[in-house]
Amino acid sequence: MTATPISNVPRRVQFTGNTTTGPFAFTFNILADSDLIVIKNTTTLTITTHYTVTTNSNGTGSVTLGSALVASDILTIIGGRSLERTTDFVTAGDLLASSLNEQLDSLVIMAQQLDEKVGRSIIVNAGDESVSLEMPTKDNRKGTVLGFNATTGAPEAGPTIADVSTVAAITADISTLADIEDGTTATDAISGLAAIKANVTTCAGISSNITAVANDASDIGVIATDLGGSNTIGTVSSNISNVNTLAGISTSLAACGAISSDITTVANDATDIGLVGGSIANVNLVASSLNSGALTAVNDYGSVANAVVTTNDYGSV
Repeated sequence: MTATPISNVPRRVQFTGNTTTGPFAFTFNILADSDLIVIKNTTTLTITTHYTVTTNSNGTGSVTLGSALVASDILTIIGGRSLERTTDFVTAGDLLASSLNEQLDSLVIMAQQLDEKVGRSIIVNAGDESVSLEMPTKDNRKGTVLGFNATTGAPEAGPTIADVSTVAAITADISTLADIEDGTTATDAISGLAAIKANVTTCAGISSNITAVANDASDIGVIATDLGGSNTIGTVSSNISNVNTLAGISTSLAACGAISSDITTVANDATDIGLVGGSIANVNLVASSLNSGALTAVNDYGSVANAVVTTNDYGSV
């Protein structure tokens, strides 16, 4: 290759898909066809397999693809000379100008490639305050977004990616709340809350009671079902005076419960008890004569009626 100066041009050029195979020209100088890296979208292509290189006498040239680009493709051509020195000058050997030029050209090309790569990197403004840009350790930065210290500006691990994704998923809700807060969105809901501010304050003051009611929700549901159906509660309510009366004699009711079998026996003898009640006068007569001797008269005369005739003997029946 004829010696030629290395031009100060970017060692990177891009093309959008134009449905052709090229040629796609590059204006930076190369020393060999292998000094290029050709990228289709994000895939690095292989020389000869995917493309060929044509060079001019000054080291510029073009790339021709094996298959045409489509409209959405992006083709990138950058300098890719290997950062190495494969030859060496021999002591007492010939020091040819062509050899020196090739070595110096190679150094300049390598420097230009590094400059192009740095130009695509995150860099600090030259006038910015000096600060260490060392990244957090792997264990500290895994699963986080990159942040910068609020005081020093040094890199540090930020929020977790999971948290950022969660917030991103509710951006619409956050935006709505922000509009409500600054008055951008005047909603009926907010106006309604303002109108019942006193009620809200009251509810806040009895929050424990509200919680207690919430805990009894199932029991309240049972009551609501009864009121809407058999209305047993309504029946009890209409007879509340009787309920209160029973409550006042709860001790007596408890005592009756203890002799429930005896009460049942009496109930079964209700007919006989009725007969006794119908003859209560005679029963009382007998009771009053227990100590008078009249019973002896009954024994002597066979009946109360005959005994009455002999009251003179015994005083009375």
